[in-house]
Amino acid sequence: MMLRDYDIFEKLPDGSTIWRVSVFGQYEARRKLQELAEHSPNEFVAIDIKAGETLPGNELHSTFREQIAKKSKRVTP
Repeated sequence: MMLRDYDIFEKLPDGSTIWRVSVFGQYEARRKLQELAEHSPNEFVAIDIKAGETLPGNELHSTFREQIAKKSKRVTP
């Protein structure tokens, strides 16, 4: 089983997004999503930027996905 790095983003009411944290592994990503959701009414998503995938069960609007994809292409390793 391959563990992935996930970046967790918060979607704000005005439609903007903010990066919150990076975590390693699906278990930690789900745990962190739950923890963040307990303290905010906003939507949170965990994304594997390298694969361009979200965790199963996380709804993600296509415009948000496109916004994140554009930003990830600007990041240099």
